[in-house]
Amino acid sequence: MAENNPPIVIVGPGAVGTMLAAYLQRNLPERRVYLAGSADPSPKTSAHLAAIEKNGVSVHGEAAYTARPSVCRGVMDLKASHLFFTVKAGRIEAAAEFSEMMGEGTVTAVFSNGLDVCKDLPRSYREGGVVRGLVNTGAEITKPGHVNQFGALDVTLAPEPGATDDAALVKRLAEFFEPLGVRVHENRDGKEAEWRKAVANAVINPLGAALELRNGELLETPSAAVLVDALAKELQALIDAEGMMLDALEIVRETARATAGNRNSMWQDLMRGRRSEIREVTGRFIERADARGVLFSTHKSLYYRILSLEKDSSSQDAGGDERLDIGGGSP
Repeated sequence: MAENNPPIVIVGPGAVGTMLAAYLQRNLPERRVYLAGSADPSPKTSAHLAAIEKNGVSVHGEAAYTARPSVCRGVMDLKASHLFFTVKAGRIEAAAEFSEMMGEGTVTAVFSNGLDVCKDLPRSYREGGVVRGLVNTGAEITKPGHVNQFGALDVTLAPEPGATDDAALVKRLAEFFEPLGVRVHENRDGKEAEWRKAVANAVINPLGAALELRNGELLETPSAAVLVDALAKELQALIDAEGMMLDALEIVRETARATAGNRNSMWQDLMRGRRSEIREVTGRFIERADARGVLFSTHKSLYYRILSLEKDSSSQDAGGDERLDIGGGSP
């Protein structure tokens, strides 16, 4: 492949990774876009990748289309212009082997849910800077090779939380996405950007999964709405203790309305017998709440409920596993 036209690599063939790969391939037909998974994928992921190789990705939603990104199983001997991690938060360290596909000038971004997930990449791979990406568009794989997209593709880009010199890298990635029609929100504060998404995830995902309600239904169902308020109230106390200017309830309600028809990724994980992101989202909030002496009892109850459901669903589904090919989702 010509050095002046290197490929784009998306690591994690879950709903978000599949949606992103299809979108980029459709809008950059002259470029090679790879959707990368494990060299030894689970049976379900293997079927998904095989369907994409045969028929492409069928995207359903506001703009229905089919695109044909290339499939990559394991690390390939090539250097990417852009390397995007969309694996589940607990899989980033395992997926770090794909960092071998970084070359001089590669723009690396982590789009996984959770707190402090950029730190799961080896420090040596973060020396050139990492963008903290957050996908605000809901996505759901309905069958191999098919993904539902809930709304226009919308992303937030920020520096890695704690980094002070990645603004130029964020701007560079924004200038890559914007001409393609992606709605881009730049945030100079990586911690605020990450917390804003994680706050929504910590309420919508476990509650929707436990009650088996789509995002919008959490606001429309009175018994669920009471729990939404209670969870948001506890998060607000932690946000205030951290000295941050965020409105937890407003963030949750806004996200739930924007992705009303979406079946969140944690619910999808439980349906498939897969490990969820409860540890990297709620678990990390619990650690912070305990450290600051913030009451977090509702979140703790929900946390252990999801762990119990996760164990039950995994035992019922022999296809569930914890390999890195399990891609991340959005609220």
